[in-house]
Amino acid sequence: MGYTPAMMTYPADSPNPNKGERAFTLIEVSVLIFLLALFMFIAMPRFQDITEANTKSASRTLTILVRQLYNEAVFKNRTYKLAFDIDGGQYWVEVLSGNEFVVPANPSLGKKRLPAGVSFKDILTERTYGSGLGLRSEFILFFPTGYVEPAVIYLESENGKEYTLETIPYTGGTRVYDKYVDLKRGGR
Repeated sequence: MGYTPAMMTYPADSPNPNKGERAFTLIEVSVLIFLLALFMFIAMPRFQDITEANTKSASRTLTILVRQLYNEAVFKNRTYKLAFDIDGGQYWVEVLSGNEFVVPANPSLGKKRLPAGVSFKDILTERTYGSGLGLRSEFILFFPTGYVEPAVIYLESENGKEYTLETIPYTGGTRVYDKYVDLKRGGR
């Protein structure tokens, strides 16, 4: 008769390799998987809500900045540029000084990054309407005469929610749509 490891005896002073080891039962593993799935079921909608809130926040921040730059350009009689790094998700303000644009000393107008989970899908201006250039950096000009370049800013969240921001040239306002609106083709 052969023997199995269970039949083996170990001397009292040598450690038993199986002693004190305990494996998880199938029921314990099933309960753990159920609890993880329940946590994901509860947490995922909250994560999507956070991403949605970040997208709304980014659209409000850009709307306020457009209005602020329109007012600054008129009241200070200066030309401003709102520049975008589309791939980097960044934007910043520059002011015309002499013959070149420079970053103003005001730290509130410095380089900003979009909130987590939000990106620029695209930005269209007079320079890119119908050009098919697909530029990955773009800018909007604000003139002292009270004119803002017509532009469309498309924001997109990680979960696919899109916002469209359209500048209104003579008022410095911004129309905000909580969906993708193809304004270059006149759609609303």
